[in-house]
Amino acid sequence: MTLRAIQGIRHIRVLPLAPVVATAVTGTGRIASARERGSQYLHSAAIIGYKPKAGLHLRGRCSYSTSTNTSNTNSAEWKTTIGLELHVQLTAAQKLFSTASAKWDDSPNTNINMADAGLPGSLPRLNPQCVELAARAILGLNGQVQPMTSFDRKHYFYSDQPLGYQITQQLHPIGRGGFIELGPGDGFQYTKKVRIHQLQLEQDTAKSIHGVYPGYVLTDLNRAGVALIEIVSEPDLDTAEEASCFVRKMQTLLRHIGVSNCNMEEGSIRCDVNVSVYQKGNDRLSGTRCELKNLNSLKVIRGAINAEVARQIDLISKGQVVEQETRGFDARGNKTFLVRSKEAAPDYRYIADPDIPAIRISNGWVNKVRSTLPELPEATRARLQVQYGLVQEDVETMINEPGCVQFFEQSANGRDPKRVSSWITSEIFGQLSYRTQNLTDNPLTVVQFCDLLDALASDSITSAQAKQLLINFMDGDRRSAQELIQEHGWIIMDDQAQLNDLVSKILDEHPKEVAGYLKGQKRRLNFFVGKAMEETKGQARPQDISRIVKQLIDARSK
Repeated sequence: MTLRAIQGIRHIRVLPLAPVVATAVTGTGRIASARERGSQYLHSAAIIGYKPKAGLHLRGRCSYSTSTNTSNTNSAEWKTTIGLELHVQLTAAQKLFSTASAKWDDSPNTNINMADAGLPGSLPRLNPQCVELAARAILGLNGQVQPMTSFDRKHYFYSDQPLGYQITQQLHPIGRGGFIELGPGDGFQYTKKVRIHQLQLEQDTAKSIHGVYPGYVLTDLNRAGVALIEIVSEPDLDTAEEASCFVRKMQTLLRHIGVSNCNMEEGSIRCDVNVSVYQKGNDRLSGTRCELKNLNSLKVIRGAINAEVARQIDLISKGQVVEQETRGFDARGNKTFLVRSKEAAPDYRYIADPDIPAIRISNGWVNKVRSTLPELPEATRARLQVQYGLVQEDVETMINEPGCVQFFEQSANGRDPKRVSSWITSEIFGQLSYRTQNLTDNPLTVVQFCDLLDALASDSITSAQAKQLLINFMDGDRRSAQELIQEHGWIIMDDQAQLNDLVSKILDEHPKEVAGYLKGQKRRLNFFVGKAMEETKGQARPQDISRIVKQLIDARSK
């Protein structure tokens, strides 16, 4: 089957609908599903009921056991083996197998249709955009799109998965191979290629919300069925710092090629880490692996790995055995805790999904997708430093912001690139942070920014006035820089006699500060400049004020 034949997959068209799944719970915890898939059993004390209208749904509380505190023991005899699994939400407008919107943060249980809810008679229809985004990701990682890919059912019962199984790609993923390279530019004294094992498409689960009603957990099904890619690395990482850097570079790459916004705070990228320790001289895979689940920031990833490494070394040093387990991380206590032992791990009973035919992808289609990829971050990073003479910190900052490199290059055409870079990374990014916006969300245009820079370079306005002009632009003012300059009456105060009189008056009013400056307290200079800028309402050049202050104080000291 070719990729174009995706449209021909057998399906039922459905309209977005609030969930109406009915689930009966017997006294023994046995579930009788409206889908009549047969008997399924609870793995915990969860009980779920779905109401036939939009809104948050209640289910019973789930409890998990916890482990004891971990030790901070460490030893030069031990080394660490780390592998990562990243779950990344795609930028597709619709879900992976339905026409429902992928906006998971809308009002609860509004973006869901019958296929997402697992209602009888509904069938999945593959979203071609998700296939293309997954292909972009594996090509951006220097991997290979597989000529044949198919979907599997991963069976488990939990209230955040209304189908009773997750559709994933266990056996024939869409991508294999590729790597992320770590090196001196990332703060390491060596170069390492961290290999990618595979990249697969899969469904996201629903969102569980805790703490709203005592004794209950709420379930929002908007996220159920949203398209994810799971990226599995080989166990090539050795330290928490390498793992954190790998995730950061993956974020940069996927944002850069338009696959995901990779916002960890909102769950667009989630990380599971496999950790084991081994003694020097032994095989790096000889240790017992423990999986750390749902790590949601770079700081948490580093903390969880270090805590788990210390726990495993401590156990082995005491003659105890490290059990293969799934664990969580308590950031406050800086320790990992038991979530599930190997014996309690569910049997997922993978089978090929009978409702989704296999997809055969041609080389021509792969080449077409490859041709749409932008310059990759590593090449962009090197080019910006060489072509424009920018410092690495500014380059990294701009590469990590979608659309910023293009904005910079258009603005730097015919202008000082270092000044342009400085204004973007300090002033523009400062305003974006204050407004909690991305560059692509703000109304500031390249033309407006260039007008500002040109007015500043021609001494038509001061730096303080330019910053106010930037605020006007980022607030959505569509007028030109010259119109705003005229409206505010912004002019450069450059009458030397007037400035001399003003500075002299300030020095007379602050004799203690003058005395301090004469004693070597050079920071007092900033005090005088600040006072003068207040008096002139930002219309004087700071460098002119600084020069006059020095001249007048030197004259008084003689």
